[in-house]
Amino acid sequence: MTGTDFETLADLLDDFPLTMIVTLDDAGHPVSQPFAMQQQHHRFDGDLWFLVSAESSTAVRLAANPIVNLAFGSNDSWVSLTGHAELTTEQSYIDEMWDPSVEAWFPGGRTDPNVRALIVHADSAEYWDTPGSTLATVFSFVKSKVTGTPMDIDNEKIEL
Repeated sequence: MTGTDFETLADLLDDFPLTMIVTLDDAGHPVSQPFAMQQQHHRFDGDLWFLVSAESSTAVRLAANPIVNLAFGSNDSWVSLTGHAELTTEQSYIDEMWDPSVEAWFPGGRTDPNVRALIVHADSAEYWDTPGSTLATVFSFVKSKVTGTPMDIDNEKIEL
């Protein structure tokens, strides 16, 4: 991994407000759920931050098996990140991630006894990034069709 690859990954993750978090159920089957990123005050440094209810099915699955995959996507870039989850009641983490958008899930506020900080410690990630704007992506696609060469997509696998 180069510093450039890591910075590209961090820049891509800044653009994704939501992710699909994949956990494993008791039978080892993958289960996906949408989650909002809580990265406002914490740029990706190998960890991704979320808030979750201790009573949620996700928290129960993570307590049994902390291995996760996070899938991110947009019109022109995608990230798949694998790591292990840490659930904590550390109030300083909860306070750092708290914003008004999560109050709908935690009506008791940031001191609600069910609030947990979920920190995903990344082990590896892979990203795919197209040339940029929709116009640039369309141009690259047309160029690929005309020249018979593969479309320009920046793809890197990173071990963290």
